[in-house]
Amino acid sequence: MNLDILTASSINGVIAPGRGRSSHDLIAPLGTPASVFAAKQALRRRYGAVLVGSGTVLANDPTMTSHRSAEHAPVRATLDPSACIPPGFRFLDGSARTLIGVVETTPRSYLDLLAERGIEAVPCGEERADLGRFLAGLEERGIASVLCEGGGTLNRSLLERGLIDRLHVILLPVVLDAGSVNLFEGAGEPGRLRLESWESIAPDYLLLRYEVERG
Repeated sequence: MNLDILTASSINGVIAPGRGRSSHDLIAPLGTPASVFAAKQALRRRYGAVLVGSGTVLANDPTMTSHRSAEHAPVRATLDPSACIPPGFRFLDGSARTLIGVVETTPRSYLDLLAERGIEAVPCGEERADLGRFLAGLEERGIASVLCEGGGTLNRSLLERGLIDRLHVILLPVVLDAGSVNLFEGAGEPGRLRLESWESIAPDYLLLRYEVERG
């Protein structure tokens, strides 16, 4: 399983302007050029599935299908062991293949809802979801690569478990309040990165690619 992270970040590492705010609220006010969104969508198409955290789903109500094309059918994934995502949210609308991590204590009513809508429930723990087991479950279902567009908490958890291979950062030409949502939330051991490449995707916008060094 190959897992990479894609995020848009301010110069000082902020990926959302506040708790519970959409990442779109960070990008849209800048008048971000269309070429930046095109680069993001092209990158998504290189992976078998796009992964977000349930917190991102609740904050943004995303479809995660903007990269759909005649050659590419989007696949989206998240973990929702506590059944937090409301039935009316677009992530559960059945418009694309969707996989959701669940545990033994996930409410039966939620599991029934997922089954009714053709959403694949991926067992990944007893009372708490295990990220490693979830990714293994995705691989068992034919998904060999995942692009994570989660928030800082999910990113930190993946980093601590040594599950990240690469980091793609769209660097935004702005400095924001450092108390907002950070790319990697919370305390943790330093992570060592190696810059693989960079490219200009619009005036003042860069796409940076890092390999995450392990061990």
